[in-house]
Amino acid sequence: MGQANKEEISGKAKELLFSIGIGVVVVDLKNQITFMNPFAKKMLARGQNDIIAMNVLECYLPEHRGKVDNLIKQTIRSGDQLFPLVKIIDGPTTILSIRLSPLLNSDNHRVGVVMVINDLTSETMIAERETTPAYLMKLPIFEKDKILLLDVAKIIFFQSVRNYTSVHLYDKEFLSNLPLCELENRFEKKLFCRVHRSFMVNLSKIEELSSIRSGQYHIRVDDKGKTIIPVSRNGAAQLKKILRF
Repeated sequence: MGQANKEEISGKAKELLFSIGIGVVVVDLKNQITFMNPFAKKMLARGQNDIIAMNVLECYLPEHRGKVDNLIKQTIRSGDQLFPLVKIIDGPTTILSIRLSPLLNSDNHRVGVVMVINDLTSETMIAERETTPAYLMKLPIFEKDKILLLDVAKIIFFQSVRNYTSVHLYDKEFLSNLPLCELENRFEKKLFCRVHRSFMVNLSKIEELSSIRSGQYHIRVDDKGKTIIPVSRNGAAQLKKILRF
């Protein structure tokens, strides 16, 4: 194939990447941006015009840069090209899904990473007013090569598990890569309550609050196993205040 044909195909590929309704970012082994289409620029560039050769981590909020850097490094090291890494990066008013795949040259050597970005905000969040936080109405969960959007009202409780959060429905359990402290700020207070440092429960799914000894409580929730959840003193005080007893 001649050089002219190669350039023509390259040009068509770039035209396609510029026209699709998802964000595409290509970075080299030093995290420097070599390509960013308009949708990615709208989501990440934050008004910056000169983005080529800029470190991609500068496009993210400071508290998320370490997470993105680790994802890029894992993708470059990963030997699995069939199932690229998928994570959620959660901004102050946005939920983004980011799919990372290694970029290979003609010799099959890794020369960078391709990041495909979807903005899930409109599908997962609702803001009552501009002055209030944007609340989750759907919780995005990654399962293999799919994104599941869980109805928040069907979630029974959350449990903190190391750097992840276990999400419990009536008879199913999923893992979210968002920590419990971050999820706590994403729900309206009238829907969920942090009853323990490791647990947050759906208030409408509490069946019973019991005192097991002086100043100590537990609750039973309405899932298939009728799970018993410990309640801290602060959690009990919060529940009494919300439930008014």
